[in-house]
This record gives sequence, C-alpha cells and structure tokens, in this order.
Amino acid sequence: MNEIEKSSRRSFIGKTVALSSALALTSFAFKPWDQDDSIEEGLYMIGPRKGYTPLIGTLVSMLENMTTQVKQTIQNLTIEELDHQFDENANTIGALILHITSSEKFHQIGTLENRPLNEEELKFWYAARNLSDPSSKTIKGNKIEYYLQIMDEVRKDSLAGLKEKDDTWLLSLDETISTPETPINKFWRWFHACEHMSNHNGQIKFLKSRLHLNKKE
Repeated sequence: MNEIEKSSRRSFIGKTVALSSALALTSFAFKPWDQDDSIEEGLYMIGPRKGYTPLIGTLVSMLENMTTQVKQTIQNLTIEELDHQFDENANTIGALILHITSSEKFHQIGTLENRPLNEEELKFWYAARNLSDPSSKTIKGNKIEYYLQIMDEVRKDSLAGLKEKDDTWLLSLDETISTPETPINKFWRWFHACEHMSNHNGQIKFLKSRLHLNKKE
C-alpha cells in the first residue's frame, strides 16, 4: 500500500469514527431518558429527568425549581395581603401570581399546540396577561389555594405536553412569534417562561416585605 492509499485509508477511518460518534451523540441527546438509567434527581439537581429527552428534562427541572421558590414566597398569604394595592398603578401579589401562570399558559399553548390563545381562553387569561389593563384590578378576593390550584393545573398540562416532545422539537424555530429579523426557537419561549417567573418572584418578595414592614409600623 503506497502513501497515498494509506493517507486515504486514514482519512476514511477518521471520518467514519467522527460520523459514528456524532450519530451516537445525536441518538443519546434526542431519545427519552431511560427509566432504568441511574440519574440523581432532586429539587436542587438541575439536569435531565426520567421520561423526558435530556434538554427538555433539564428545562423541566428548572421550571419545577423556580415554581417551588415562588410557592415558598407566597405560602400562607392572606386574601388581604394578596389583594393589597400600594397605589393606583401598582399590581397586587394575587395579580402577579396569575400573571406568572398566564405566561406559562401562553407559551405552553403557543409551542405545544402551535397557536395563540383562543377566545374562550382569553376570557380567563386576558386580565392576568395584561397587567396594564384596568381589568387586572378585578383579580381579587381569592384565597392562596385558588392561585396554587391554577398553577398546578397549568404545570400538569405543561409536563404532559413536554413529555411527548423531544429535543429536536425544543430547538426548532417557533413559527408563531418568530420574524425574519428575529428568529425565536421553542427553547427560548420556555426559558422565558422560567426567567419571567424568577423576575416576578423578586417583585412579589419586595411587595411582601413592604406589607410586613407596614404591619410592624
């Protein structure tokens, strides 16, 4: 075998190994995590989850962690505290909780069903989605259990829908809100739902601290 043949053979072997590795990695990355695989799970373990493809499972772990933090912030709040409005332009804690949940519902329907909220859904979610609208002031008179139940129901639908999808889908372009100038993928939409929750959790903590400070005074 001459040097040219040897070089061609080495090149062929190298490309074959690289292709095989890429295919193996792709197969691993986009298949559901095997129920029998050993994986450490927990509230503070961000990563894949059984029953989901790796990226989606990691997303789920972040959503669940952030939701737990929100629930820890709002637990035991009274109707009076949930409805308190510091001034005419301020949002109540109750409205913010429903706003957080409405964002998840919006991205859930948009990505899993590839559509906007329908008329019936908007009847319920409009006030929470649009906190600048006067209708948001109608969100009051509800116990904390009311908000927690809605959060749990929306999350249940999210988890069920995400379990049916894979990482290829998560990374794909979201055609419902993308524009030629600003391409947006489904992963970003779910990331936004999570960071949006974190953002408003900080706002709720601030309002809660002001409420408790007022009580001390």
